[in-house]
Amino acid sequence: MDQQTYNTQVDTRAQQMLAAICERTTDYSHWNVHALMTLDPDPEEVTRTVRRTLWRGTEAPATELMGGPFEILPAALAYCRWQDALSDEGRLLLHDYLTGAHFERGNTENHWLMYYAGLLLACEQFPDSDFTWNGLSPQVLAAEAKRWILGTIERTARLGHHEYDSTHYHVEHMVAYIGLYEHSQDEHLRAQCEKKLSILVADMALEYFKGAWAGGHSREGYRRNTWTHSGAVQPLNYLYFGDIDFDPRIHGGSFDTPILVATYRPPALLAEIALDNSKAHIVKKTRAPRNIYRHAAHDPYPVRKYTYMSRSFALGSTQLGLPINTLAGPIDIGSWDLGWDAPNHQGKIVCNHPYRGAGRFSAFLSGFPQNIGRAIGLDKPYLQRPDRLFGASPYERMLQHQGSIIVLYRIPQDDEAPFVNLFLPNGYTWQEKNGWILGDLGDCYAGIFPIGPYVWQDIREDEGGIYMVHGGSLIDGWLLRLNSLHTGLVLETIEADEVDSFDTFCQQRAASAPDLSQWPNGQRVTCETTSGHSLDITYNGEHRVDGELLDYDAYPLYESPNAEADLNTGKMTFEREGEKVELDFGIDPEKPLMPMRVIG
Repeated sequence: MDQQTYNTQVDTRAQQMLAAICERTTDYSHWNVHALMTLDPDPEEVTRTVRRTLWRGTEAPATELMGGPFEILPAALAYCRWQDALSDEGRLLLHDYLTGAHFERGNTENHWLMYYAGLLLACEQFPDSDFTWNGLSPQVLAAEAKRWILGTIERTARLGHHEYDSTHYHVEHMVAYIGLYEHSQDEHLRAQCEKKLSILVADMALEYFKGAWAGGHSREGYRRNTWTHSGAVQPLNYLYFGDIDFDPRIHGGSFDTPILVATYRPPALLAEIALDNSKAHIVKKTRAPRNIYRHAAHDPYPVRKYTYMSRSFALGSTQLGLPINTLAGPIDIGSWDLGWDAPNHQGKIVCNHPYRGAGRFSAFLSGFPQNIGRAIGLDKPYLQRPDRLFGASPYERMLQHQGSIIVLYRIPQDDEAPFVNLFLPNGYTWQEKNGWILGDLGDCYAGIFPIGPYVWQDIREDEGGIYMVHGGSLIDGWLLRLNSLHTGLVLETIEADEVDSFDTFCQQRAASAPDLSQWPNGQRVTCETTSGHSLDITYNGEHRVDGELLDYDAYPLYESPNAEADLNTGKMTFEREGEKVELDFGIDPEKPLMPMRVIG
């Protein structure tokens, strides 16, 4: 597909999404006001929107207002794109807000990015104004913002994205970089942002599976990681790849709206990579880790991702790089899952140890272990629920080869959650045979061998159900409670057309159980797959496939049939059928990296 044809397709989808936002919206936000502006609205309506969303209905002067990343960036984007269409009052309101309100940076990578992007654009737009909330000149503020933005771009190009492959927060990164690419007055910054955007879209494309983002995710959470299509990234999946049915409820209307009115278009080649799952292949990535401030003897190691993209399913896993004996557990991580194309709640298998130790939050955040668990739970109670299906556990280890994975846990005796939760969709008939749980998933078959005792339970959680929950909009399926301190599972998935029938698969898989003779005392589990491969994992020890020792330290930044990049070079190539997108960030590998604070 040539770039012009692709651009036209994206333009058409963007207009469709904007029209749907306008049709469904009565009170616009400071994010989706961009959709309203496409209707040539009454300037008074725009002014009311600004006052309602940024002033929150008060008549206070801007100097008495508070804001953060989710206010400064959309305010700056609205001013940059629509200043000529705004009334004098509208322009003055945004000017006063951006230069007078008090802003805080937040505490995650996307927060800091949105804060600095909005700040830089405001400083460039108002170079002669007093930024009274800060006291520094626009020039000094702009220099600080550029230093951080360029520094984090360089870190991504050398080490991989810190807040990597997030089904929920990826869009916040995209909207900030698109805003900088389209509106910044610094040509070098704009060029680096365009390359960073290619990386972000490539990350989506390499693990794109029929509307879903396969593999491990730094931040998924929000009780939606059992969804077939999860997260706020869904509008971008539709906009840039377009192979799924349009749903106005999920494809637009929030953080993505400034992207819909932008002129930025990614390389068409990346969409071709995303849409080609004709051959099974492996995607390897190295990502930068979360920073740990407490409860660890040393810094975390790089994150290594392994995703098997088959024709009818995708299985992905993560070596999280957490130090051994740490109490840290990044709260939104999805470390592994199996996904396939199915209705919502019916296309995902995942398990999780719902770790709730005091170090889980205080390893990353400034709060103290004595009270931070309760404090976090006040705002996000689901983070402390025993049925949780996302979030890292310091006691989890895994080994994957193609469509098979072993996941192990050694949970301390005194842990608050002496069990593991395993989610299975409830729309299939699961057969138990010789310790295996076997399912016909349509175009693929799966077998799960829980290690240790387990019980079948229902799990339903509904966004709007306070008193009675009859159908779970958030979660709806089987919850297998693996009731052991030394538990885990073995999973194998194959394409249905690789065997004669589901019965044949069941016979072959149930004929051989994992070797648990050295578990837990020897801390080792081995398993033979139906395709003849051998997986051999020692907890906190060697990982072997077919007898060969795996070296995760040898993972490059990218490795797949469509991507190639070494670590610490700032150079990468994305290709398909002879076409290439080559990126060079102009990095000096001998130069020290900008220090980076990224929490979990």
